[in-house]
Amino acid sequence: MGEGHKPLEQLKQEILFLKKWRNCDNITMAGGEPILHPDILEIVGFIKSMKMKSIILTNGYALTDQLLSDLKQAGLTGLSFHIDSTQTRPEFNKDKIKSELDLNDLRLNYARMLKKFGFYAHFGITVTEKNLHEVPKFIQWGIDHINMVSGISLIIYRTLPVHDGVKYYSNGKQVDLSLGSLGYAIEDDEIGKIKVKSQDVYATIKEQFPEYEASCYLGGTHDHTSFKWLIGNIIVNRKGKMFGAFGKKTLELAQTFHHLVYGTYLVYPQVKIGKRVFFMSIFDKTVRKAFGKFMRYLLGNPFRFFTPVKAIGIGIVQAPDILPDGNIDMCDDCPDMCVFEGKLVNSCRLDECRIYGNLLHIHHTHDGETKKEMVKEN
Repeated sequence: MGEGHKPLEQLKQEILFLKKWRNCDNITMAGGEPILHPDILEIVGFIKSMKMKSIILTNGYALTDQLLSDLKQAGLTGLSFHIDSTQTRPEFNKDKIKSELDLNDLRLNYARMLKKFGFYAHFGITVTEKNLHEVPKFIQWGIDHINMVSGISLIIYRTLPVHDGVKYYSNGKQVDLSLGSLGYAIEDDEIGKIKVKSQDVYATIKEQFPEYEASCYLGGTHDHTSFKWLIGNIIVNRKGKMFGAFGKKTLELAQTFHHLVYGTYLVYPQVKIGKRVFFMSIFDKTVRKAFGKFMRYLLGNPFRFFTPVKAIGIGIVQAPDILPDGNIDMCDDCPDMCVFEGKLVNSCRLDECRIYGNLLHIHHTHDGETKKEMVKEN
């Protein structure tokens, strides 16, 4: 159950806390629905006054041109939309939504709204076994509208299993997840049964877009073989011609330079690098390969040089996984921390703290032996 809007002063203190202890380049506002907060313009303005970028995560339903104009004036960097077939939304009949493609017109409507105000536009979906095969089509939609879409997020669905043999505790007391307090607590799921992993999503993308490469990643806190975040891109021109991707050297140099100049690590870049990325072919063999493909493309028609080139970011996030031994594999050095009662907490598990007062501990019976694992904060 939600608790309503946080007071403006509390939010300011949390922003200052994150700036001090995480040295943020960006503050992301999530909910609930953050654009409904009565002080959203003041919050955005305060973030800007702290010399940080700001992104709103939204379903877009309450968005208007007037609000976008006000947010632009307040200093907002951009918006990231979560629109997918798992949602129940007032503006569509869920019985008629059979595919992620059925929602492309809705996504495009929001992309056009943001384009009018020059906003960074980002779109994400939850990836499950049912829609994994549609991921390339979703990415192709982004490429087809590269002039309006800057990034795509693919968030892998996760659960906390609720069944006999699994018990959850907080602050030493057992809690009952079957009451529906956590949206991702699902009955009859199995511990360790992770049906879709980041490697599966990556392989699915590579089948249709061999140009895509992951240039950076975060591993897991317990499973050294897991890739909790895979971040990459595709270099493409306005006509949809794909050339390649940024390599790890490009990202390494960009982060190093940004930290040298600004003292923070770069998130949501605002500079449109365009064809200048090909200068990185001096250092980066992945970009060098893309540059070679670009030059061969120009040989067919030199006037193609004047077609704008852009990179669309594609991120894959594998949420916390319960492993067969009972450990919960988190994102190593989580970039999405938030504040709860003066402490840093992984944002994906904030509801556990908000509802139960702390992160949950797991007790389960496995092969006749009772095991107890405690989830520790990063």
